[in-house]
Amino acid sequence: MSRLLNFTAALAATTAALAATPVLAQDEAPAWAITGTAAFVSDYRFRGVSLSNKDPAVQASIQLTSKAGFFVGAWGSSIATYGGANTEVDLYGGWTGPLGPLTATIGVYSYLYPGGSGVDVYELYGSLAGTLGPVTATVGVNVAPDQKNLNRSSRYAYLNLAAAIPDTPITLKGNIGHEQGSFVVDGTGTTTKKFDYLIGADIKWRALTLGLAYIGNDLPSKNLFNTPAKDRFVVSLTASF
Repeated sequence: MSRLLNFTAALAATTAALAATPVLAQDEAPAWAITGTAAFVSDYRFRGVSLSNKDPAVQASIQLTSKAGFFVGAWGSSIATYGGANTEVDLYGGWTGPLGPLTATIGVYSYLYPGGSGVDVYELYGSLAGTLGPVTATVGVNVAPDQKNLNRSSRYAYLNLAAAIPDTPITLKGNIGHEQGSFVVDGTGTTTKKFDYLIGADIKWRALTLGLAYIGNDLPSKNLFNTPAKDRFVVSLTASF
């Protein structure tokens, strides 16, 4: 599963949980909501590139959100060896709430690699989401400023679309992003920018979601033999609570 889509879905689920208490008076609504996930993915992809060396990964998350829209959370995944680490743990926090007809989200996201050396980094992020009928569109920007473990800053901008098919458990999804800076790793050493893309569908049954997605990018190294940048079909199974 894409980390971005997992994070976007977690925010949407928590916002829905807080909003789904119309029978309570405002001062009786729960002050906080806790949500979480556990997932198995056939390949852990981050912005179009495998971080598990095309192997399966296990992932989990937990998030605490206040009815005022403030949230903190943690997300983790097994990964291929990176800087001496075999696990990624992301800690994040921020605020989400209405901005006119849209939903705004801002915050800080940190990528931590227990046991690793010189690889922990953080990003600032912001997004705007809007819904028209069954379609939800989200545009966002993540910026990793100059910091100790980056050679230079990095920027990622994306457009995410999700469309629920009425009277079915199926949601179609798509994402396109552009990244430039230190986060771009190309095996040929010829570029520091890329586009990535995802197209797929989620099928939900009770607390389980089956995800199917084709994920890729335009990195020159994607055509090299056995590269993590090669386009791939990814399957995920996620349990939510």
